[in-house]
This record gives sequence, C-alpha cells and structure tokens, in this order.
Amino acid sequence: MTRLTSIAAAAASLVCATALTASAQSQAEIAAKLNDEGKALMYEGKYVEASAKFRDAGARVPEPKYFFNLCTSNYQQGKFDEAITACNAADKHSPSPELAGKIEKLVERIKQDAKDQNITLHPTGGGGGDTNLPPDPNDPPPDPNRPPDPNNPPGSSNPQLNPQYTPAVGRPPQQGLFTGTSADNHYSWTLGIDFFVGGGQIGDGRYGNVDGGFRLKGDYLLRKAQRIGAQVYLGYATFVPGEDQSGLEADLSVIDFGIAGYKHFCLPAYQRLCMTPLVGVHLALMSPGNEQGASGETLFNYSAIGARAEIGAHYAIGRRYEHVIGVALGLNAYSAVISDSVDFMSSDVGLDKGGAAAYVSVGYTYRFSTPLGSSPFVTLE
Repeated sequence: MTRLTSIAAAAASLVCATALTASAQSQAEIAAKLNDEGKALMYEGKYVEASAKFRDAGARVPEPKYFFNLCTSNYQQGKFDEAITACNAADKHSPSPELAGKIEKLVERIKQDAKDQNITLHPTGGGGGDTNLPPDPNDPPPDPNRPPDPNNPPGSSNPQLNPQYTPAVGRPPQQGLFTGTSADNHYSWTLGIDFFVGGGQIGDGRYGNVDGGFRLKGDYLLRKAQRIGAQVYLGYATFVPGEDQSGLEADLSVIDFGIAGYKHFCLPAYQRLCMTPLVGVHLALMSPGNEQGASGETLFNYSAIGARAEIGAHYAIGRRYEHVIGVALGLNAYSAVISDSVDFMSSDVGLDKGGAAAYVSVGYTYRFSTPLGSSPFVTLE
C-alpha cells in the first residue's frame, strides 16, 4: 500500500509539474504575441491600444522588454509619470546591458522633456524611482477621511498604489522617437532603383522597338495599416535606332517625371513576400536622335504625357525587412508630344503619334522606419 501511495504521489507531482510548465510556456507565448500586436499598433499611431497590449504582456511575463515598450508607448502619449514608472520597472527586471543602455537613454530624454515643460515627475509602482526623495511641496496632503488601504500601506511600492497627485502629463514627443526591431512591412519611406528592359514603339516607327534604362524612386507609406502608399520617380530610357517607311532611323531618349499610387498585398503566412500593383502618371521629355545644343549637351525639346501600370513581386530581407528585392512587369504609355521644338515640328521627327512600351524590371529598395528627415531615438524590443 505504501508503494502504491508513493507511485501515485510521484505521478501526481509529474502531472502538476508538466501542467505548470505548459502553463508557463503558454503565458510566454501569449505575452510575445501581445508584444508583437502592441508594436504593430505603435506603427499605426495607436499608442493607447499599444500600451494596453504591453501592459498585459508584462503582467503575464515580467520581462524587461515589455516594460520598456510600455515606457515608450506611455511617453509617446505624453504620460511622463507612467512612462518613468514603466522604464524603472524594466530596469528592475535584470535587462541586458544593451537594453539597460536604452532604458537609461529614454529616461534621460523623458526627464529632460519634463524639465523643459516645467513638469514635476512622480514615478511610482514597480519602478518607483528614488524612494529617498523628500516630499514634493506641490503634492496635496493625504485625505484624513480616507481609510488606509491594507493592500497599499504607506511607503509601499505596489504598482496599484493610487497616488495622491495628478499624474504628470505633458506634450508628447515629436515623431521619430521609436522604430522596431521586428519585421512588419510597416515602413515610413524608401529610396530605391530599378533597371529595366523592354520593347514597344513610340512615334512613326523610326525609333526602335527595344528599350532599356533605369528608374530612381522614392516611396511614402500613406496608410500603414492598409499598406497604401505613393511613389515619386524619375526614369530614363533609350530606344535603339529603328527605321520607318522612308528609311529614316534614329534613337530616342526619354526622361519621365512621375507620381504613382500602390498597395502591398503580403502573404499572411509569409510577410516577407508581397505583390504590389501600381498605377502612375508622368511628364515625359523626349530627345530624338540625341539632339544637341551648341555646347554639345543633349536637348529634350519635346514633351508628352505618359502613364505607367505595373505589377511587382517584392521580397524583404533583413531584421526589419529593410532591404527589398523586387521584380516587376509593367507598361509605359505615351501621348503624341504636346510641345514642339522651335526648330522642328513633332511631325518632322515622327513624334506626332504616341506609343507604348512594355518592360520587365529588377530593383533594390531600402526602407526607413521613421518620418523623412528624422532618425529613431530608440528601437522597440
């Protein structure tokens, strides 16, 4: 009987240990998922919702990175006291040296911002700050009619302690405070270049039906949640010499200045790969036969209106999906020229007719996570 009892006790202990391990793993997985959701909300500017996610993650698994992210989201709302409290909590949970440096950097930024706005900080909770500070004369006296809270005795550092003052709130920091270390396709703006080759015809046929060139481009993500953006581009293409019915032949150089709209459709199970349709319009400047001025420079004396349609596949690499390799199929269409040279009419150079050229391109793009002209102060964890 004693042996059976011992076996039963050992089995029960094993079951309990397994259940506890599974529960801990489950809580860690939930916390990590909440943290990722919080970061996604930060990129959308939903700082209140992001704070709730980070707070829930830290309550489930008290890892310093969750408190640090909470510090950042609170600060982004101008909640200085709550931000300092979260940063102090992160510092008290044994952060890595790298994270500890980021915490210190952010705390100093919050303190300086509060000082510039004449705000007195009152850090509380698990990161309660310096408990040896003298009482703040601006704080109201305790309410004598309020009974003491047995769960929060005087001097307690319990995070649920209700302060006897209004938490410090100030102007939120300017954008560009943070960026993320996770991959998400929620960038801010980009710079890139495409190289393309294709075929088509512009004008009366004297210009060849094979072209090639490059395109410089910059994207700006207008709606991060929907991944809708705008692109400005500058393209250069050259059509090799062809021959019309009169035996005339010449090459044609074209410069496009354009703007386009696009949307990313990324695979739910594999966010690195996105399909991107794009439609744009441009002003085209044309130089038939590389017309030159007196000093030898190429003249683009003819202009036309153009349109561009493209479908691309883009694969992102890097820790934050910051490097993007893309391939695309597209079409450039052009009207007949709308302005003539002072020397020749459009019909004289065969550009009184429009045309189109299809192309295939390959390119590289670098993504920036902060608004144009700024750099991130800290990175989310």
